[in-house]
Amino acid sequence: MAKWPSPLEPGARLSVWAPSSPAPHAFPRRFARGVQALREDGFTVRTLPSCAAAEGVSTLAPAELAAELHRELRNPECDAVIAAVGGWTLIGVLPHLDWDLIAEAAKPLIGYSDITALLNAVACRSGLVSFHGPMVVSEWGEAGGPWGYTRDQFRTVTNLPASGKEHLVAAPAEWSDELLWWDKEDSRRRAPRTDGERIRVLRPFDAPAEGPLWGGNLTVLSLLAGTAYLEQPEGSLVFLEVEAVAPDELAARLWQLRMAGVFDRAAGLVVSRIGRPRACLSGFADYDEVIRSIVPDHLPVAAGYDLGHSEPMATLPVGGQARLECADGAEPRLVLLPPATR
Repeated sequence: MAKWPSPLEPGARLSVWAPSSPAPHAFPRRFARGVQALREDGFTVRTLPSCAAAEGVSTLAPAELAAELHRELRNPECDAVIAAVGGWTLIGVLPHLDWDLIAEAAKPLIGYSDITALLNAVACRSGLVSFHGPMVVSEWGEAGGPWGYTRDQFRTVTNLPASGKEHLVAAPAEWSDELLWWDKEDSRRRAPRTDGERIRVLRPFDAPAEGPLWGGNLTVLSLLAGTAYLEQPEGSLVFLEVEAVAPDELAARLWQLRMAGVFDRAAGLVVSRIGRPRACLSGFADYDEVIRSIVPDHLPVAAGYDLGHSEPMATLPVGGQARLECADGAEPRLVLLPPATR
């Protein structure tokens, strides 16, 4: 089982790393707003050189980005590393990483979207829990600061070992998938909604499923198929974050995971709220039917969780133990288990 890193204590020192998109360079106002929001929340924040870079398709060369992370993990003035933002290019950094160093440092690594490629590898190769959670530009950079649910979930989950308590991932009262262009239209908070998807059971099971959390952004997981980095613990609870795909693309990506054996190694499946949904050209728009038709019948399935690109978002401990309850006729329960309950 993966080991939990040290809890994020009040005043923790966060280093901001940009291994994917050069968004901090391209959207300086929003990036500065995110850094300031973290400081106002009690963190000490230091931005790394990659946050000011924009070279080629990314920020720095893959080997340089890996070296930057290694330096920070060795730095006694760093308590955790949080990604500035997602993007497309983290996958190229993976072959340059020292998994033993990451394990020895045992510091929280935080992000989602493109950072999915790192989170699962850290859990599997370094034996260390990492966090599928809010990033600086995308969440902390929101006008007015991060949503309250995002902040509270982040604080609670990164400190789960200290509390020793189980944590139910509940639905927020409001959410939004409104698209506001960074540094142009994002001078206000995204408009909240109370309608849309609810947390629901797609395939009921009498018995709860329990296992280590594994997954993340569906598109990024697809990039890892056929590589040495699509590693997955047996009996894992798979979670998929899905954003801006029509049902036909969702079907294709689920088939890819099924053919790669992901569902054969799973104990259950949790699917996010579908951010900015749209119909296929045929007019078909039933995402639930797509999921039920492709995911094997032996798996309990829940959907509608706030896991990624919509606001607000829950924080999940990748590699940490969780329990999924999908009783027929009831709302599903996704419960995060602290190390003391194993």
